Amino acid sequence: MQAEGGTLALLKSASLVVCLFCISFVSKRHISAQDPHKKAIAMIALIYGTSCSGFMLNSLITFCQPRETNAFTIQIRTLAIYNRSNIKGSNSNDIRRGSCCQNMVPKDIRERSFIEKGQIDNNVPKKQKSINTKKSHDGHKQRVRSNKHNQNYHISDKYKIKSMFHQAKEMERTGQWCKACEQLESILKIDPFDSYSHLALARLQSRRERCALSETSSTHSNHLDAGKVMTDVTFMDIVQSTPFSKAREAFYNGTQNCADSIHIWQAWALHEESVGNTSYARYLFQKALDIDGTNPYVCHGYGLLEHRLGNFDAAMNLWERPLKSGEKGKITAALVCSVGKQMIAQGRFVEARSFYMDHVVQMNTQREAAEVYLAVAWLEEKHFHNFSRAEELLNSALQVSPENSRALAALARLAGRKVDSENLSLNRDSSYLSSESFHISDIERRRNDAVKRRLKVACNNVVRKYDKETRREWSEVTDGRLFNAWAKLEVEDMNFDAARKILSQGMKVFPHDYSLRQAAGKVEEHVGNYTGARHWYTESLLVAPSAPTLVAYVLLEINHPIAGNEFNYTKVCRLFDEALLLDPRHGPLYNAYGNMELKMGNIEKARQIYQNGILANCRDVASVFHGLAMLELSLGNVETARRILIDGLEQVQIQDSGMDSNRRKRAIFLAQSLGMLELNCNRAAEAKAIFERGIEQHGNSTQLLLGAALSEVKLGNEDLARILFERSVNVDRKHAQAWQSWGVMEMRSGHYNVAKILFECGIKNDHTHGALWQAYATMESRRGNIEIARALFAAGVLKCPEHVPLYQAWACLELRSGSFNQARTLIGEALTRKKSQGSSWLVAAKIEERLGNKGLVSLILQRGLEHAPHSAELHRALAEYEMNRGKIDIARKLLEKGLEVDPMHAPSYHSLAELEARVFNIEGLSKLNKRAAEVFNTNALEPTSVSMAILGNKLRKNSLSHGKIPTSVSTLANMIVADLDIEEEISDLDPDLLIEKLSQDEKDVLDPKKI
Repeated sequence: MQAEGGTLALLKSASLVVCLFCISFVSKRHISAQDPHKKAIAMIALIYGTSCSGFMLNSLITFCQPRETNAFTIQIRTLAIYNRSNIKGSNSNDIRRGSCCQNMVPKDIRERSFIEKGQIDNNVPKKQKSINTKKSHDGHKQRVRSNKHNQNYHISDKYKIKSMFHQAKEMERTGQWCKACEQLESILKIDPFDSYSHLALARLQSRRERCALSETSSTHSNHLDAGKVMTDVTFMDIVQSTPFSKAREAFYNGTQNCADSIHIWQAWALHEESVGNTSYARYLFQKALDIDGTNPYVCHGYGLLEHRLGNFDAAMNLWERPLKSGEKGKITAALVCSVGKQMIAQGRFVEARSFYMDHVVQMNTQREAAEVYLAVAWLEEKHFHNFSRAEELLNSALQVSPENSRALAALARLAGRKVDSENLSLNRDSSYLSSESFHISDIERRRNDAVKRRLKVACNNVVRKYDKETRREWSEVTDGRLFNAWAKLEVEDMNFDAARKILSQGMKVFPHDYSLRQAAGKVEEHVGNYTGARHWYTESLLVAPSAPTLVAYVLLEINHPIAGNEFNYTKVCRLFDEALLLDPRHGPLYNAYGNMELKMGNIEKARQIYQNGILANCRDVASVFHGLAMLELSLGNVETARRILIDGLEQVQIQDSGMDSNRRKRAIFLAQSLGMLELNCNRAAEAKAIFERGIEQHGNSTQLLLGAALSEVKLGNEDLARILFERSVNVDRKHAQAWQSWGVMEMRSGHYNVAKILFECGIKNDHTHGALWQAYATMESRRGNIEIARALFAAGVLKCPEHVPLYQAWACLELRSGSFNQARTLIGEALTRKKSQGSSWLVAAKIEERLGNKGLVSLILQRGLEHAPHSAELHRALAEYEMNRGKIDIARKLLEKGLEVDPMHAPSYHSLAELEARVFNIEGLSKLNKRAAEVFNTNALEPTSVSMAILGNKLRKNSLSHGKIPTSVSTLANMIVADLDIEEEISDLDPDLLIEKLSQDEKDVLDPKKI
């Protein structure tokens, strides 16, 4: 045995000498890589090197650095790496990364697509610092290198790389993406093993690649099925996948040179997930877990992926893995909040509460502890309705993290929701106005006042501490969000000077907070100072480029371009793309971008942008789902829009279950849109259920309460509708649509005096709402008060000159009164302001018909169809005109076209049925009957006992239409305090003078020569 051992040692020594000689000979002679002698000597060194130390193989690999990249040098380096990884008994520092490469670099590496194209750096992995090393660029000190590398790596290079890295990050921060990439690539030429530069470059390329997703609709054509088993994916599948990806190339180079960098593996997985390659992401997450099976960041990201795919048990197992490890630093707020949110989704509220409280004391930083306190406070408020306990927990967050702006903002919002909770219990089953606790100001104003008081105290404390220079005692989470929130409330109350002052104070305390300058731009935009808005948006971008500021700037360019009437489409698209680079998870960005493309007629691109936003898992996902649903609705895809809204509500409910957020209000629009969609589809019961669920989740929302009231009106439950209308207007007295809808319901029920009071209350609260003036004037005309109606129409036109239906209704009134010239003037003004409303052309045609100008009727209707091709009523009117002329075929085609435009337009069915009956077309009548039966309820003429009872109640109440005003309405009328006196307003108006003025300014669009 000793003889065998001696022989083995002698052979190893001989191999070492031969290997050293070969390497020394080739390096001294500087023989070309193409030289056959060099190839032979290198192969000898490789063969003998299999029994040598890791140091010798490192020397061989260094020798084969790609001065000249070809298949031979790649093969030599690859085989050397493979052999180094199989050395038994070698120093762990020499082979640790080689063992990773054994699984990652197979022998056929030369056949990979990247290497064939010469697009990857063929540097060999070196020993990187441990994953537990502190995350700073000083980690160069702790990197273990081979002796050969240490001789060539000077201390000056370390500081040079550190400086270059900071410059690259500054370039990235200021939006200089290309220069940042070039700078990082320059660093990697100096040190190919710098993991920070690899990670920064790959992430930057990933962001640029995700931005490019919005430019093509075929981006996801190569995506794998999310259900594909992870073992079906190999590393070669990812590397060789097409199309070519610079981000994937950068991640590949990073993992090759820094194989132990768990952060590069995780970032690569997140990139593949963001572009829809779910199976690739799973594989890469697993590779990261092979390095550290309990890394909290990897487990959290991997768990989120599984959760989004519906694998909730797998997600919980991944999230709990670091928590159960017991290792220091493994418990993070993100993990705790994710587990708690899932428990809440499963209805395990008590268990979630205990879980939060058990782990909040184990947080490593004050920021993370405050985060958990915020989560458990939301749980107490949302699910246990314990506002006092929620306030205690938020104060606990401030104890561990003094002046934490997130906690202070949450306390302010809690104070506002307390106002809601106090009133919500009072008005569920009874009239709100009959309550003794009714306040003169509405709930919205009192809610905002409560929030403002909290914010004012918090902001004043911040300013005092700033003046005393005690900022070193502040929390890790301090920014200008408190000043921002306070200023926003002042803007809602039209207190623009107060908002400017608040933001100015915030900018003094937080000079590097870009959001304060963005908010200042919003204030200037509200007051019409677009130059000032551009100034503040530019200042914000100079402080720090951000997606919200860019979106605000772009919308300003779209709505109020500097030169001309049209915005620069190319410039706007470029700015949107820049914003996507800055923050690919900013929901309003996708909404604004998609809406712009939709208005430009680029439907497929708009749809792809919205879908990319959903795929990106935006923080504000409600705005993305809402935008996509509105796009589908605009195309007539009602069922698709309904499914999108339902999916959006589910996603928002998951997001809102774990934490309070100022984005929660945006979810109201999803519920409102879905409810109104159901209501317009004659599904009143379904709409009512949606609105009620929304009210339960979001409290006193004036929009949802109005929707619930309209649902009750549709169902015939007027008493319940009145209660909901009262609640809606008392949440926000300035909600003009609620006043108008309530007044219209009372008017249709014959309660004219009640409707009059409601219309006047609405106008006093918002005198710029044209529909209120129109409804009030229409009611007075029906009651025979023609002069009052004309005065109301005139006042409405002066207050709301852009509300076209006002001109239409007034023209109809003048037409019925025989004032044809006045009617013609008014409808001409309506068409001058908006030609795409079919009803204006109908009124114009009716005027010419009454004047006896029958030749103009056809011309006007045809001109109207050119401007309003989707008006079924215009098709029907022109068809009846042709029918009277005996043009049956033309009339039939027009009616068929009208039904294509609007399949629910019942008058078109009636007109077509009359036409077929006139020519005795029995077969046509039969087909039309079947067609109508598919659209309308076939039992509509056979009412149920319930509907008969509702009709009876309505008829009985009509007999009381001239009774006394209900106490609730009279109380409400007395509460309204406004500067506008409607009676004085209409008494001072001369409608004839106004019409004469309009006729002088009018561009006669009804001139026969112009039609």
